[in-house]
Amino acid sequence: MKKIKVFLLAALLIVAAGCEDFLDINKDPNNPSEPNIQQLLPGIQRSIGNILSYNFGYVGYANAVFTHQMATRQPEYDDYGISGSAYAVNRWYEFYAEALKDIELLISIAEEVENTYYAGIGKTLKAYLYSVMVDLWGDIPYSEANTKGIIHPVFDDDVAIYTDLLALLEEAYTDLNTEPTDPREPGNDDIIYKGNIARWKKANRTILLKLYTQVRKVDAMYNATKVNALLDAPTSLINSWAESFIIPYGTSASPDDRHPAFTSEYGGGQISMYISPWFYEIMNGENPNIFTGIKDPRIPYYFVNQKVGGAASENNVEYRNGDFISIYFGSTGKNRDHAGRATFTMVGIYPVGGKYDNNTYKSSGLGTSDGTGAAPMRLVTYADRLYLEAELISVGKRTGDAKAKLVEAINASMAQVDAVVNLCKGSQTVPAISSGSYVNSVTTQYDAASAAKKLEIIMTQKWISSWGSSTDQYTDYRRTGYPVLFDPENTSHAPGGFVTGGPDGSGPVPVQRTKDYPLSWPYDLIELTLNNSAPAQKTISTSRIFWDVVK
Repeated sequence: MKKIKVFLLAALLIVAAGCEDFLDINKDPNNPSEPNIQQLLPGIQRSIGNILSYNFGYVGYANAVFTHQMATRQPEYDDYGISGSAYAVNRWYEFYAEALKDIELLISIAEEVENTYYAGIGKTLKAYLYSVMVDLWGDIPYSEANTKGIIHPVFDDDVAIYTDLLALLEEAYTDLNTEPTDPREPGNDDIIYKGNIARWKKANRTILLKLYTQVRKVDAMYNATKVNALLDAPTSLINSWAESFIIPYGTSASPDDRHPAFTSEYGGGQISMYISPWFYEIMNGENPNIFTGIKDPRIPYYFVNQKVGGAASENNVEYRNGDFISIYFGSTGKNRDHAGRATFTMVGIYPVGGKYDNNTYKSSGLGTSDGTGAAPMRLVTYADRLYLEAELISVGKRTGDAKAKLVEAINASMAQVDAVVNLCKGSQTVPAISSGSYVNSVTTQYDAASAAKKLEIIMTQKWISSWGSSTDQYTDYRRTGYPVLFDPENTSHAPGGFVTGGPDGSGPVPVQRTKDYPLSWPYDLIELTLNNSAPAQKTISTSRIFWDVVK
C-alpha cells in the first residue's frame, strides 16, 4: 500500500508540473518573449545605415550640407538654421529607440548565454554609434539610456562617454578573441561581414584608431603608445576595401532594400540633394586656392547632369557651369525654387547606385530605371583608415611619410569608387577610373605646400572621398578647420566665394546669410520637453564638442 501511495504522489507531481506548463497561457511558443540574437542583428545594422544615410532629412544629408558637399532648399540646413525640430535632429529617437535599444538587448542576451562573438559585435556597434552621437551633440544620455525603470536619463559629460567608449571597444575586442560557449555563430544574419570575426576585429581596431585620431588635441585622452601599436600592425586594421565597415543595400523594390537616397532622389516627385557648386568647382579644378587646374576623374561617377548640351540646355537657373546645374548655399535668389525635376544635376552612381554620367540626355528626367540603388552605406573604409594615418603623420603625432600615405589613400579612394560601381552598376557600361595623372598633379601641389597647406590637402582629399558618408567629415572640419568651406558672407568671387558663379565667371553672386556655423547639433525639442534630466537648449554656434580644441 505504501508503494502505491508513493507512486501516486510521484504521478501527481508529474501531472502538476505538466499542468503548470499546459495552463501557462501567457507563453506563446511561436512568439518567444526574448528575441533570438540572430534575428536582432540584421535589423540593427540596417537601422544604422538608414539613420546615417543621405536620405532627405537624415543625419548624412544634414552633414553633407554643413560640409558644403550639398545645397538644399531647406532653411534649417542651408542657412545653418538647424533647430531642435529639424528632421535630422529628430533622428535622436531613432538612435535610441531603434538601433541602440536593440543593441543593448543584443549585448544582454549574448552575455547571458555566453556568446562572446555576438557580444563583441554588439559592443563594437554600440561604441561606434554612441561616438557618432557625441560627435554631433556632445553631452547625451549614456549611462542611464535604455535602462529599465529610468524614464529621465541624465545627460553624461561627453569626455566621460568617450573615455568609456574607448574601454568598451577594448572589451569588445576581448570578446571577439574569445571562443563562445553558446554554439550559435553569426552568418548571413550579419549583413556587414557575414560572420567573419576576423574582419570584425579589424573594424573594431580601426574604429578605435578613428576615435583616438579625433581626440588627438586632447592631451589627457590621446594615447600615442596605443595609436602607434595599432598602426605598427596594419594587418590588424581594415586593410582593403573588402574589409571596410559598410552597410550593404540591394536591388529589390518590393520589399525595398535599395539605398534610401536612391529611392528618394530617383523615385520621388522632386529632388532634395542639390550638389554644392563649391564642391563641384573644387573637383573641377576651378578653385584658385586648392587643386587649381586639376580635374577630378570621379566627377562623372559622383554627379550626373540632366541637361546635356545644345537645345537640351537650360540657362534660366540659379547656377550653371557647363552642363552642371544647381543652386547656391543659403540662396534666396529668384531661381532658387525652379521647379524643373529633370533639370538639376543629381547624385550619381557613386554613392547611391544611380546613373553614371555618360553625357546622354533624357528629356523625361532620371528615374529608378536609371540605376539599381545597390550602393552600400560606408561607415569606415580602407581609404578612411589611410587618411587617418596621413593626418597623424602630418601633425607630428606619428613618424612616417605623410605624402606616401596620402597617395595610398587617394588610390584607395579611387579603387573604392570602382568597387561600389561593380556592386551597383546593373546593366550600365561604366569604365574604370584612371587616376594616375590626377594623383601626380595633387602630389606636385603637395610638394610645394607649407605644413599647414599639406594638412589642408590631406583633409580636402578626405572630404572629396567622403561623398556619401559626410558625418565624419563634419567632425573633421570642426576639429581641423579643413577643408576650407564656402563662406556665405563673402559676396566676391575671391577665395571663400565661388570661383565662377556661372559659365563665364560673371555671376550671379549668391544671396548671403549671416548665420553662424553650427559647432554642434541642437537637442531634440521633444527630449527637452519630456526628459526632466535634460539640460537647457544649447547655442549651437558656440557649443563645442570636447575634442574641438583650438591650439
